[in-house]
Amino acid sequence: MANTVHAENHSSAIDPTIWRVVGTPLVAATRPGPLSGMGVAVKDLYAVAGQRVGAGNPAYLADASVQEHSAPAVQRLLDSGADVIGIARTDEFAYSLAGVNAHYGTPPNPRAPGRVPGGSSSGPASAVAAGQAAIGLGTDTAGSIRIPSAYQGLWGLRTTHGRISREGIHPLSGSFDTVGWMTRDVQTMDAVTQVMLPDRDSAALSGEVAVCVLPRQMVDADVAEAFARSCERMRSTTADAHHRTKAAANIADDAATSAGTDSAVTTDTAGTAAIKASARAAARNGTWDELSLDADMFDGFLDIFSVVRGYEAWQANGDWVSGHMDAIAPDIAGRFRNDALIDETAYRRGLERLEQSRAMVRSLIGNRVLLMPTAATVAPTLAQQDDTETAARTRQQTMRLTSLAGIGGLPALNMPIATAQGLPCGVCLIGPAGSDKALVAFGKELRRRLSA
Repeated sequence: MANTVHAENHSSAIDPTIWRVVGTPLVAATRPGPLSGMGVAVKDLYAVAGQRVGAGNPAYLADASVQEHSAPAVQRLLDSGADVIGIARTDEFAYSLAGVNAHYGTPPNPRAPGRVPGGSSSGPASAVAAGQAAIGLGTDTAGSIRIPSAYQGLWGLRTTHGRISREGIHPLSGSFDTVGWMTRDVQTMDAVTQVMLPDRDSAALSGEVAVCVLPRQMVDADVAEAFARSCERMRSTTADAHHRTKAAANIADDAATSAGTDSAVTTDTAGTAAIKASARAAARNGTWDELSLDADMFDGFLDIFSVVRGYEAWQANGDWVSGHMDAIAPDIAGRFRNDALIDETAYRRGLERLEQSRAMVRSLIGNRVLLMPTAATVAPTLAQQDDTETAARTRQQTMRLTSLAGIGGLPALNMPIATAQGLPCGVCLIGPAGSDKALVAFGKELRRRLSA
């Protein structure tokens, strides 16, 4: 099929691998607000009034109906002064972490040319990284906010599962799907978080930080080194400087190359000022420790994830997919075929294991902030992604890491850092359920100290 893009009243050329439809704007803000002047790239899973949901597949798009109303998450941005610039590409049915789409092509990675952008919120991430949007609105099931953020040097927040309505969003797996967003700088991240989460956090941060210690085979050496250096620099600026983490013991104190910090409008309200002040104080004065986790735990998480997400993905998409297998990329179709084999008994067992593991993860983290590498590798090159075995191995390696926040239903924030070679990667901050705003404030303080 032709790779066409509808660009109503848009005078400049656009990249059809990033955008499905754009306008000037596509949907204007409903009123002025704290996000006035900011443009949003909306992942092609969200309902946008007057548009169709394409879910990354041209045949599905052709069958789709025009949406009468925007999804609540989209509407909240519009009501806060932001304009929707356009609808941006997604990996097909959001069922990938690479950012590759067999029908529309692979969006560029402006921060690491020649490498994949990360997915499945690939289009919004590339639009933000390229400076074509200030905000990328996406979803995160298995890492679809965190991975493109790490690969492209962005801030990215996966919110607490269930905290923001998923109404008007094409589903993959209800047990894991979450709303999230990406920005180039932490100031914009903070501003968006305040308007998207107007309610108060239901959990506070204790001020304790746990640095995740992982088996060496779980994370590539260049990413592990960048993570260790960044943690050591952040830790060394706290009042508790005598606690040195094992992960950074043999790493020099120089900071990893940090991502750009563009200035941006921020918002603050009386209802959140105390939470943010508390989070900043925790980042300055909290105690740092280590938390050793083994590979077997992550493998167990992946097993739960594959069953629960697989069954739910087929329930949500199977009716359409079963009649259009030839219209779906082979790797995505293969995942759906495997999902179709999962029976309800296995699913019910999976849900029981998920409930138990979610309680365990939440107890493990408590009210601390857990730091771990966001992705196991830097963004693979396009050639590496074309190699089936390499791509599958990278996907499995990365999903091990992302599964912890997914299983826990916890908020997770990517803070961009870089390897010694200058390639983007990330530190993932994971907090207790309902601590999203405090987590962003905590990350903001850590970034200030990392950049000092």
